[in-house]
Amino acid sequence: MTAADLSDPIINSPYEPPSAHFEIGHQGPTGVLIPGRRPSESFVPVPPSRKGRSSEQQPLDFDLTGERREVNTLINDIRREVERWRASNWNGVTPYTRKLLAHWAAQPPVRDDPVLFCQREAAETAIFLAEVAGRYNTADYRRRLEPDNRLHNDGLPRVGLKMATGTGKTVLMAMLIAWQTVNKVMTPNDSRPLRLDRT
Repeated sequence: MTAADLSDPIINSPYEPPSAHFEIGHQGPTGVLIPGRRPSESFVPVPPSRKGRSSEQQPLDFDLTGERREVNTLINDIRREVERWRASNWNGVTPYTRKLLAHWAAQPPVRDDPVLFCQREAAETAIFLAEVAGRYNTADYRRRLEPDNRLHNDGLPRVGLKMATGTGKTVLMAMLIAWQTVNKVMTPNDSRPLRLDRT
C-alpha cells in the first residue's frame, strides 16, 4: 500500500481493467492506494434513532460495522469468472461472438476509438451469462439469479448491468444489439437461440 494524492483521484485508465483503488476508511477515501480492483460492495445507510434527532443533515457515515457495508458476493464471483473467461480468449462462444469481442477489445493503433473497459466488461458479462455460464466447466450463475427474478420479475427473467452516469450505457446497448443480431442472422438454425431476456 502507498499513499496517494486525493486531489488527483484518477489512478486507472478507462480502457483497461482497474489496477488499483483507494482504501475506504471510516470517513471515506483515505488516500492509501491498494493494488488490484476494488471489490463490489454496497454502503447501506442506517438511519439514526429519531429520539433526540437534529434537523441538520448528517454526513454519510462509512462505518465498518457490517451494518452499513455489505460485500456483493455474486457480483464479485461473476467478475472473477468473466476475467478468467476473457483470459481464455472467450472460450465457448460462437465464432461471430468471438470476432465481436476481439473487435471491442482492440486498442490503438488497431482501433482509433477504443471501447471503455466498463462497456466491454458489461457486454462480456451479458454474453458470458447467455452463451457460456453453466458450460465448459463454469458455474451457472443464472441459477443464483433465478430466485430474485422469480420474486421481482416472475415470467420475465432478466439481468441488470449497473453502470455509472456517463460511462456509455447507450453504446453498451448498441453492442448487445449487434451481438444478438449477428448471431441471429448468422446462426438461424441454431437449436439454442441467444436471447438477452433469458439471461
